[in-house]
Amino acid sequence: MEQKEMKTLIEDAYAEVLNNLKVEKIEKYFGTQYLQTTDGVNSTFNQFKQHIVALQKVTQKIQVTNFQEEMFDVENQKIFLHYVVNVTKIDGKIGHVEVFAVFTVSENKIVRCEELTRALDDKTLNDLGSKK
Repeated sequence: MEQKEMKTLIEDAYAEVLNNLKVEKIEKYFGTQYLQTTDGVNSTFNQFKQHIVALQKVTQKIQVTNFQEEMFDVENQKIFLHYVVNVTKIDGKIGHVEVFAVFTVSENKIVRCEELTRALDDKTLNDLGSKK
């Protein structure tokens, strides 16, 4: 996959799956062998789907408006992102979570994500990245 394709894949995945929490779009962007490790917590493909459903229950809105940093390693098929997630919780409170993530792509799908997260202002969001 070339850099332009990698960029489109990750941007579209974030737009449809994270920003809009569309579980039905996961298979379009993520391989069924997908493995995610967030703050030391591992999730399989199906557990990732459960994570998105859990986010639907505890948030009104999740928005990643832009990536502060993005790097593409075409040779190793890796994408590095640094960004802040704007979160509106069910109770209307707004918080922000900083994320550093490395994705691996294979056969035009995301197959691995390793990420570290931290709540910037609302500490109740500390487990948002691994909530199930």
